[in-house]
Amino acid sequence: MESTTFKKIGLWMDQSHALFLGYNMEEATLLEDFLSHIVFRSRIDGEGSDTTLLGPSSGPASNNEKKKNNIHSNQLNTYFHQLEKKLMDKEELLLMGPGVTKTHFFHHLQDNKHFSKLKIEVIDADKMSVKQLLAKVKDKFSPSS
Repeated sequence: MESTTFKKIGLWMDQSHALFLGYNMEEATLLEDFLSHIVFRSRIDGEGSDTTLLGPSSGPASNNEKKKNNIHSNQLNTYFHQLEKKLMDKEELLLMGPGVTKTHFFHHLQDNKHFSKLKIEVIDADKMSVKQLLAKVKDKFSPSS
């Protein structure tokens, strides 16, 4: 991703990947499709061999459930740190996506003093084509908006 050319960035994200869209000189451009490498389903030692996720127990959270939650949290934090590195010298960010991942990332950025001057707008956006995303970024950052 060209870091110095684009100071205004659109970022559509969910837990599986993030699309970086740059805006410069009244043009929006797809810069990168970044994969998260978050593993959504893996068996952990001690987990049953049947098809249930955490075994038949309906009692309190098991060690396996806590372990899976910790693994997922660590993977999500790693993903967020990888994304923030790509935003270090940016001035404005349009943060889009379905669900709560974008909101968690927004709070992650707010907690980092390096992003105190980054102007961020967060909007809900389900899956959209690249063309639709480019139009949304252009509409957001164009001088006439």
